[in-house]
Amino acid sequence: MDQKDIRETALRALSALGRLPSAPYYEHRGAEYVRTFCEQAGLEVQTDRWGNVLAWRAGSSSDAPGLAFVAHLDHPGFEAVEERGGNLVCRALGGVPPGAIVRGVKVVILAPGSLGRIRGGRTDQQPVNEAFRRIPGEVIGVVPVSEDAHDTPPRDRSVIVRPSEPVRSLPCAVVFDLPDFDLDHETIRMRALDDLAGCAASLAALRAAVSVETPATVYGLFTRAEETGLVGARLAAEDGLLPRATVIVSVESSRTLPGAEVGKGPVIRVGDVRTTFDNRAEAYLVAARERLASRAGAFPCQRQLMSGGTCEASAFAAHGYSVTGLAFPLGNYHNAGPDNTVAAEYIALADFAGGAILLAEAASLAGTVPISASTARLRARPEEADRLAAG
Repeated sequence: MDQKDIRETALRALSALGRLPSAPYYEHRGAEYVRTFCEQAGLEVQTDRWGNVLAWRAGSSSDAPGLAFVAHLDHPGFEAVEERGGNLVCRALGGVPPGAIVRGVKVVILAPGSLGRIRGGRTDQQPVNEAFRRIPGEVIGVVPVSEDAHDTPPRDRSVIVRPSEPVRSLPCAVVFDLPDFDLDHETIRMRALDDLAGCAASLAALRAAVSVETPATVYGLFTRAEETGLVGARLAAEDGLLPRATVIVSVESSRTLPGAEVGKGPVIRVGDVRTTFDNRAEAYLVAARERLASRAGAFPCQRQLMSGGTCEASAFAAHGYSVTGLAFPLGNYHNAGPDNTVAAEYIALADFAGGAILLAEAASLAGTVPISASTARLRARPEEADRLAAG
């Protein structure tokens, strides 16, 4: 695949995933899309006992350490758990923004339906069977209402939602009434770029990897319940779902910071708020960036420790894996808009496309020992050595 194909594949996957809203523990529709996409791309696919989806293209050598892209399928939202006088009591799942508990916030209740397979040949289009009904609703209160309610973090609060029609089956997911996918010139706006952008970029890179032989296996791991504590990633790492020698690349959308800004390229992530990542793993992304720049004369890319949150690389690092990360600088992180509003997240189209291309280039290095130009210079014997030796 050329760069244009990678870009278009990533955008189609992102648009399709956006039309399958999810919250933690309600990722099944997105997981089904990922499975179908990977099967049609010619990848091997399995689902582990926790519902995480693992796809891979085998390498030519069983001894070479693999390279894995890890992204999560969920996004903060609510779970409707109780009907009360025609309204729904909904508990927060993940880090919902403060504005989410303000009366008048519009939401969509994902009424349960039967989940059928997304039929072959349709993964690049709007999925045929969404397997749920979208029922409009509105936040009308907070539960429990007490004198200290304002001191309770939004993620620990429950809210009362008024649905536009009765919801017959509980529990079910509740998400913000925000755009599924909107491409406006050079900006992508969505309810859940964190982390559907990571999933879509990884899918495009995996599809490109099918036609490129490498010594090592290239994996994609699509996890569940990241927003409630890296749950799916922690369980996959604990189980050794990926061989322990595998290099992990966490692919995320992460809040903007100085040095990690929207529109200046994807960010090679050297750490998060918990963990400093591994330079040996980062070498894959650095070498890929340098190869892309050498062909085009330049490749916009940033490098930063993204301390705005914890990503799945930390879960794998805790279990002894070599880890690095790639991030898309994200505006309105977790739907926290200006002035305590709820708003769509946004990233730059160029950052997203560049990230997918960078991942595909990194996949072509799987099983090698990538050495960047700067590392090669540091390895070379300094010309000044003789002068030092001469005293």
